[in-house]
Amino acid sequence: MSEEDDLSLNPPGAGLESLVREGEERYGLLVRLAAKLSRQRLGGSSTLRRLEGEQIVGARLDALRAAGWKVLHGVPLPSGADIDHVVIGPPGVFTVNSKHHPGATVWVGDKIVKVNRNGFPYLENSTFEAARTADLLAVWCSFDVPVHPVIAVVGAQRITLGATPEVTVLDGEQITDVLPARPAVLSPNRVDRVFTVARHRYVWSRMGTRRKKAR
Repeated sequence: MSEEDDLSLNPPGAGLESLVREGEERYGLLVRLAAKLSRQRLGGSSTLRRLEGEQIVGARLDALRAAGWKVLHGVPLPSGADIDHVVIGPPGVFTVNSKHHPGATVWVGDKIVKVNRNGFPYLENSTFEAARTADLLAVWCSFDVPVHPVIAVVGAQRITLGATPEVTVLDGEQITDVLPARPAVLSPNRVDRVFTVARHRYVWSRMGTRRKKAR
């Protein structure tokens, strides 16, 4: 497997980082040089904020590696989108979406997440993403792989759980305490097997396509 195809080498925010770099190329050389010297990034504030959120959560998740967990960042999908983080450990697989909302108040309901009273379809999107990941990994691993969706909120002033949806919504700073506390469902051998499959870029390019399970 080439380094380009090995997703385990991706740093946190890999997908957004490429977008930022593409945007920087639109500026003149002098502007880019001035930004580099002042240690500022060029790009839209929304994209840079999202990138910072993924880097914060990614750094927390990387700490789990010392305990034998496997962590992938910026997992690309055929749609052109990506999964911010895929985390593999004894409690199963977690598809983690980072949401950076500095100073915001976040309310979590059964069907929707409200940020400063504005609704976002975070729960539906995360549930769909996890379900598709479970189907994909089950086919390639030849056994059922439990996948749980997680939304890691960074920078919020307050997170209020008005309900307990199937998606875990938490403060991104606490993610390394919450995930390991869940009961183990995968043996060490199966953790390794899932990681061996999931680190391949090609596997994710097949999401949504049919492939017969190995018997």
